[in-house]
Amino acid sequence: MNDGSSRDDPRTFDDARLAARIASGDEAAFVIAYDRHAGFVFGSVVRFVGDREVAAEVVQDAFMALWRRAAQFDHRSGSLLTWLLAIARHRAIDRLRAEGRRPGRDAVHLDALTTDGPGSNGTRPDVPPELIAGPATDPGTVASRRWLQAVVRTGISELPELERQVILLGYGQDLSQSQIAERLEWPIGTVKSRTRRAMAQLRSRLGATVDADDMPAAFAVGVATETADDLVDAPAWGGDR
Repeated sequence: MNDGSSRDDPRTFDDARLAARIASGDEAAFVIAYDRHAGFVFGSVVRFVGDREVAAEVVQDAFMALWRRAAQFDHRSGSLLTWLLAIARHRAIDRLRAEGRRPGRDAVHLDALTTDGPGSNGTRPDVPPELIAGPATDPGTVASRRWLQAVVRTGISELPELERQVILLGYGQDLSQSQIAERLEWPIGTVKSRTRRAMAQLRSRLGATVDADDMPAAFAVGVATETADDLVDAPAWGGDR
């Protein structure tokens, strides 16, 4: 018998209803939103800054903003995840600037994204070419590209193993679908269907962050340095609301 209780269970709410409940002070709804989205936000930030401690602090800041300003969230302008990611991006850049931290191994050094680096041609061999700042590339553009890479890599890490394989081979190694089929010894129809499923899931998560027309290029940037199943777990909520 359905007594209607499931309709009042915050775990079944979409993000718009969840945000409305958070705006009214519902702590249970807040915890559900954290459990639903903190992993993706943390994965994106830690890939951007290369420091788990800073990333954890940024995630806490972003969710504190949700707790305090949930009434400002408008689902017509995008998903709750992309709202949180926008806050996290700004907080992450602010933290790097304020603390003068050097991003870790997996992050591009924000102060090194310039053509004035070591080497005969002024480039950094440890930095992907698409992230190098040139005369027409300002630091904000470079930071935006680096953030896009971090978010896309996080999206790829969430994919099921088989779907992730076709994306990494197709966009990371620039293989055609027929070449992927030969490499994995799969029927070409299987490659196509898994590619479609992967792209659908990525668009579902990243659609408001990455313009649909730029999806393939964004994935190519995102997988340029993705070499393993790099899942990143978010820390448990440790802040006071």
